[in-house]
Amino acid sequence: MLKSLYLQNFRNYQQLEFKPDNDFLILTGANGTGKSNLLESIFYLGTGYSFRQVKDDHLVRFGADYFLIRGVVNNNGIDYQIEFCYNQEQRKKITKINNKNALPGSCASYLPVVIFSPLDLMLVKGGPAERRRFLDLVVGQLRPQHIKDLHNYNNILIQRNKQLRFENISDDQLLPWDQQLVTVGSMIWKRRVIVLSQLLGRSAEVFKSLSEGRELAGKYKSQICDLKKDDDLEQCKLLFSEAIKKTRPHDRRVKATTVGPHRDDFALYINQREGRLYASQGEQRLISLALKIGQYHLLSQQDYLEPLLLLDDVFSELDAQHKLFVLKGMKQGSQVIATTTTPFKDGVVGKKSLTDDIIMVYRKIF
Repeated sequence: MLKSLYLQNFRNYQQLEFKPDNDFLILTGANGTGKSNLLESIFYLGTGYSFRQVKDDHLVRFGADYFLIRGVVNNNGIDYQIEFCYNQEQRKKITKINNKNALPGSCASYLPVVIFSPLDLMLVKGGPAERRRFLDLVVGQLRPQHIKDLHNYNNILIQRNKQLRFENISDDQLLPWDQQLVTVGSMIWKRRVIVLSQLLGRSAEVFKSLSEGRELAGKYKSQICDLKKDDDLEQCKLLFSEAIKKTRPHDRRVKATTVGPHRDDFALYINQREGRLYASQGEQRLISLALKIGQYHLLSQQDYLEPLLLLDDVFSELDAQHKLFVLKGMKQGSQVIATTTTPFKDGVVGKKSLTDDIIMVYRKIF
C-alpha cells in the first residue's frame, strides 16, 4: 500500500507531495496536466522502470539534471521507504530501501503494482523484450530472489560476451562463464515457466468471460526446445548446458551469447491461433486486459501481498460491459488510483486539489 510519495524534477513536476488517503482515488483533469506522469512515478517506485518503456534520461524534468522519487509503503503492517535518484550527467541511478542501497527491481515485492494502460497492447503486438520484462516483473513480485538472479545473470552475460570478442577464445576459457550462466539461468527459467503457467491459468478464465467463451492459451518459447514445465532444476541445467555447447561456434562468429533466458519469449493464442499475428486489435486489447487481471488475481491470492492497482485512463478504451467486469474483479479493499479526463457532476463529494490542474476525487462512483 502506498502511504506517501514525494517527487523532484520528475517529468513535469518540479516538486510534488502526494498522499492517497483513500483506498479508491480518482485523478481527474485535462490531457497534458500530468495525471499519467504521476501514475508513472508510482509504477516506477514499485518496479524501478517506466511503464512507458522510456529511458531514465527522458524522465528528468526539462532544465534539470536529476530526478528523485521517494515513497513510503506499507507491507504486512510494516512501513518501508523506497527511493530512486537518477543523475543524468553521470547516467547513474541509486536505489535505496530504508536508506540502504538495493537493486532497482528489489522494490517489486514491497510495492506490488499492476497497471492498466492503453500501452498494454504492446504485451501482445510488441517484441519479446516487452513480454520478458512483464513476466519477470510478475515473477519478481512473487519471488524476490528472481530479481537478484536476473541481476547476476546479466552480469555473467556481459562478461561472457566480452570473452567472445577475443579472437580464438577456447572452450576452456569460456567454460567458467558457461557454468555460471547455466546455474543462474536455469533458476530463472524454472521460475518463469511455473509462474507463466499460473498466470495463464487465471488469465484464460478472465478472457473466456470477456470474449464470450473463446479460449486463451500460451506457451513459453525458448531455443531449448525440450524445456518443459515439469522439468526439475537439474534437467533444466542439463538442457541449457547442451544448448550453450551446441551454439558456441555461432556465438564466436557473432561475438554474443545467442541462447538463454535473455533471448526467450512467450506466445499467446486465441483458439489455437497466435494472437500477435492473427487477432484483431480489439482481440489483442482483450488479451492484454486478461493478462493484467490475471496478474492482479495471482498477486492478490498471496497472503503476503496486497497489489496496488493503477488505472491510466484505461476505461476510455473499454465499453460499458468490460468496464464493469474490471471493477467487479477488484478485491474489496484494494488500493486503486485511477486517472480520467471525464469531469464529474456537481455534487460529487470528496474533491480535493492536488495541483492547479488535477482534482482528486475520493468516492467510488461506479
